[in-house]
Amino acid sequence: MAGLPKQARLLNKTDYNAVFNKSVKVSDANFLVLIHKTKKPYSRLGLVISKKVDKRAVVRNRIKRIIRESFRNHEFSVNCDFVLLARPVASKKTNKDLFSSINNLWNQAESRINKIRKSK
Repeated sequence: MAGLPKQARLLNKTDYNAVFNKSVKVSDANFLVLIHKTKKPYSRLGLVISKKVDKRAVVRNRIKRIIRESFRNHEFSVNCDFVLLARPVASKKTNKDLFSSINNLWNQAESRINKIRKSK
């Protein structure tokens, strides 16, 4: 399994701040996704998985791997910056549950962005 390429990641504080300051939110019990539309020709992902989710790094890294794999496999129709925040409940879920939760959030995020785009 390869990592995300550098262009597909949010790398610095200014990238994260842009998403945190002006974003559309989509959430469920496991995750919160912040979406910020950009003019870049590709989508980027940022992750926030704190120790509040689980104290063990192994568990946090498992969640990150699942999120990255889901992001890599999803075809986005709109290019945006995404920041995904995990909630403590996510550490107790199975990989299958996390994948389905994240995939549902990607679909919700795209529909929200498309609604906003059409209304403008």
